[in-house]
Amino acid sequence: MGDKFKKLKGKIAVVTALCLTLTLAMPIGASAVTISDISDHWAKATIQDWVDKEYVNGYEDSTFKPDNNITRAEFMTLTNKAFGYTTTTAITYTDVEADAWYAGEVAKAKAAGYIEGYPDGTMKPENAISREEAASIIMKIDELTADADAANSYTDAAKLIWSKEAVGAVKTAEIMMGYPDGSFGPQNMIKRGEAVVTLDRAMKYESEPVTPETPEAPQVTRSDSENTVSGMTTAMEYKLDSGNWVAYVASEFDALDLSGDHTLLVRLAATDSSPASLSETLTFTTSGGGSSSDSDTLANAVDLGLAGSYAILAKSGISSVPNSKVTGNIGVSPIAATFITGFSLTMDASNEFATSTQVTGKVYAAVYTPPTPANMTTAVSNMEAAYTDAAGRAADYTELYSGDISGKTLTAGVYKWGTDLMINTDVTLNGDANDVFIFQVGKGITQANGTRIILTGGVLAKNIFWQSAETVSIGTGAHFEGIILGMKNITLGTNSTMNGRLLAQTAVTLDQSTVVQP
Repeated sequence: MGDKFKKLKGKIAVVTALCLTLTLAMPIGASAVTISDISDHWAKATIQDWVDKEYVNGYEDSTFKPDNNITRAEFMTLTNKAFGYTTTTAITYTDVEADAWYAGEVAKAKAAGYIEGYPDGTMKPENAISREEAASIIMKIDELTADADAANSYTDAAKLIWSKEAVGAVKTAEIMMGYPDGSFGPQNMIKRGEAVVTLDRAMKYESEPVTPETPEAPQVTRSDSENTVSGMTTAMEYKLDSGNWVAYVASEFDALDLSGDHTLLVRLAATDSSPASLSETLTFTTSGGGSSSDSDTLANAVDLGLAGSYAILAKSGISSVPNSKVTGNIGVSPIAATFITGFSLTMDASNEFATSTQVTGKVYAAVYTPPTPANMTTAVSNMEAAYTDAAGRAADYTELYSGDISGKTLTAGVYKWGTDLMINTDVTLNGDANDVFIFQVGKGITQANGTRIILTGGVLAKNIFWQSAETVSIGTGAHFEGIILGMKNITLGTNSTMNGRLLAQTAVTLDQSTVVQP
């Protein structure tokens, strides 16, 4: 926005000379002025403060007329001086004469980029400005994030034809709020006193610092029997056991002795524009993964491939009853993006992904711009392969507790049932950070309302795999841990939470649910 004045804090000198004549009436003197008609007005403190600081003047009769309308030209004038806009640009509005008192202010407003005018080529500078128009200006000036969902809480949200994202944005930023009756009144004219308060809040607004998104862990695999790692690149770094992080150099890495018991962490190294990624943990054991017949040998984790880049991945749709919260990417393929519902998606300029206020991550669909379609096809293929892998592992336990593990404590291993799996009370999974749990369920999984999967001893959700041939249903207020590989739909009940991934070969349904990728 050119010479936009970013924030008031620390820069008050920019506006110490601010003095706006909102009408053609002569302003009163600037020293020690007490405005006579604001004593009972809700904006009294801010108006008087601005008058005292000479940001704005009242009239020669010591009034301010706080409940009078303010025109578009007057609002632009106040905005330009408040935010320090001075650069002008050529204007061709048919209703702005070159010698009009506000012509220069309109030229500054257009140069700053917060107002454009109407499709018919007019600016309508002498028309009163509405609340939704003011909201749109403030959203652009303070670079607020569009928030249509927030605006839906107003009783007259249906009247927000073009301005819903801006109205929601200023509500979330607490710059403009609604009326006591729950409405916003978008077409109501903003008043002089209200305009001062709105701009005062906009000047003082400071957005939260943007924290760079932590990249996903790199896709690397290990062979425990051969003591090798595949998938390493020069963009990565590694940490062996309790050692320091070391930048990957092929010759040095290949010389490492990974025989015996070791833990290797691998991540993408930090760059100037991105922090270090999450780490992938690779465990090497003395017995290895070869022909050992030792029954205590740990099962290997199921390889998710590119499907491991998603907190939620589905083939036929993902739906949310707002507001759900997902930490991680979500995606659908081969179904179109229209089958991602309830998330109020905003398409990125690249058209490779979308975003949502409910998703801390990115939203992908097979119909987006390349390379997304190919990536989605690979991810779904990897998801199907992971399901087959999990279902085909040799079982350590079969038909344990007849499919009802309610209240039980289980240790690492492969569990197999040909029936439904029932969780009616809390279930505990006990082990350490290297232990792998694989649950093969021939029918569906049902977790009762309010129950929890509890991890003890250092067990990690990323090492828990629930393979289910039929519907998985997580109850209201329940908490689940692990990666669900579902042949059919996965449903999370109202206010349920999950630390894991939802990988469904049909659909995933959320209801004000929370999903955090491990």
